[in-house]
Amino acid sequence: MDAAIGRKGVETGFGLRRFFPVARRWALLFLGVLLIWTFMFIVAPWVEKMPAVEPIIRFIEENDIDASALYYTEIEEFSEAEIHMDNAMNFAPRGP
Repeated sequence: MDAAIGRKGVETGFGLRRFFPVARRWALLFLGVLLIWTFMFIVAPWVEKMPAVEPIIRFIEENDIDASALYYTEIEEFSEAEIHMDNAMNFAPRGP
């Protein structure tokens, strides 16, 4: 079978035009998984060791704070911080 190159790509009797979009989708999926893996196992551990982040992580671990929780209403430190923020917003100085 003869192959001809047209405006839309390579056309053959073997369905090569259909193969490229499928291969591209698989390649993009693989690239996405690779990026997620890179972030989880290379970037995140590197950030964890940074001098600015390390004390925060140590504080979270020492105080047994569940960092994956959505709401921190049950933790004393965050309850105090919430009260402070409410007071700062409600009793802020108003002009001269």
